[in-house]
Amino acid sequence: MSRPYYKPDPITGGGGAQYIGAEFKLNEPWEEQAHNVKLVGHSELNGWGDAFQIQVSKGIAYVAASGINGHDGLTILDVSDPSKPKILNQISDSPGARTHKVLRISDDIMITNSELRPNLIGKYPDLKGGLKVFDISDPINPKFLKYVQTDGVGVHRPIYDRDRKLLYSSGYRDGFDKKILLIHDMKDPANPEFIGQGWVEGQKDGEKHSWDNSIVQNEAWCHEGNPWGNYVTAGWWDGGIVLFDCTDPTNPKFKWRHNPHETHGWPGCFHSFLVPKGSEFGIVTQETVTINCEHPPAHVTFYDLRNKDIPLPISTYMPFDIDPIQMRPIDQKWGQTGSRHGAHNIWLDMEKNDLIYIAWFNAGLRIIDWSNPFNPKEVGSYIPAGNKERCCPQSNDVYVDKETGLIYMSDRWGLGLHILEYTG
Repeated sequence: MSRPYYKPDPITGGGGAQYIGAEFKLNEPWEEQAHNVKLVGHSELNGWGDAFQIQVSKGIAYVAASGINGHDGLTILDVSDPSKPKILNQISDSPGARTHKVLRISDDIMITNSELRPNLIGKYPDLKGGLKVFDISDPINPKFLKYVQTDGVGVHRPIYDRDRKLLYSSGYRDGFDKKILLIHDMKDPANPEFIGQGWVEGQKDGEKHSWDNSIVQNEAWCHEGNPWGNYVTAGWWDGGIVLFDCTDPTNPKFKWRHNPHETHGWPGCFHSFLVPKGSEFGIVTQETVTINCEHPPAHVTFYDLRNKDIPLPISTYMPFDIDPIQMRPIDQKWGQTGSRHGAHNIWLDMEKNDLIYIAWFNAGLRIIDWSNPFNPKEVGSYIPAGNKERCCPQSNDVYVDKETGLIYMSDRWGLGLHILEYTG
């Protein structure tokens, strides 16, 4: 089977190593590009521009940071006037752990992940991997309450199921290879209780791989688990997408794994598998992890899940025309900036009738009408202007505040927080 070209052993990961010394042909700052989107406000986050997950409620925004500029921690902003976001507090965290995911569980409780950096464990022996729990009854001054420790280096990404009061996390457990699905009971949100775990055959010690390891290369692990009624849909990195029946959350039952990367040479790094509330169609996103399109860029695939037992891909979305063999943009400028191009984080709180909002690294924000998932259409986009340090964005995560309809987008390598409005 012919496969697109994959550069062997590219530099990947969450730090800045892949950007250092990267080849680029385009370095003049890009101008802002907008279609059906307008810029409402912007914050440079006091230089904490290496930003990740965002939560917004009642005029307060929380922006978690961890990235190539060396910032780790949380920025809290007053966004009651979104045209003039005002920093209220910045809480530095230890460089020994990534705490780049933040979830507002209730008016009183917030959690972040704690994912230890393996090369710094000896330098910061007091850090614990897992979850960090905060009291935010004073929303401007979070008070650290406790660690909820897991095994290994901790938790990468937690997702909260508000209907079932369960937390689904990608994290480590002794006796398993790489990250698996961890389940915590959140009925007492200040005291998450570990109750269950799910994995793919081949991850537990002593099991044989259930995947073609010549392609997957030991990279079948849980990136993110999302609720779908009593099911959990999960991106399983180079292992594809996975469905668990979590009717009994103490004993998740593996249903199936589907992996176009393994079977057809499509990009791997399956990031999010989301079935919005009210829908029977799934949205699957990958993450681009290489610069200059060294691997085929990540994209979005839509699935018909009306038969839960047989996932059926029905369409894809890419913002620009691609070469169907190499699976790269025909316009080569997207691979000439020394940066990432392709899909990353999607707004996860969307429901069936919402638009899709997704961060696309150097192609900024893309907005997709998926009312007909067999024929998704882009209806808006916004690419932030570059600057003299960074010619283009690395748009990283996106959040939509349902109270105002405004869009909040973070940047991976220094361009801060953009507050946007869809005008289409």
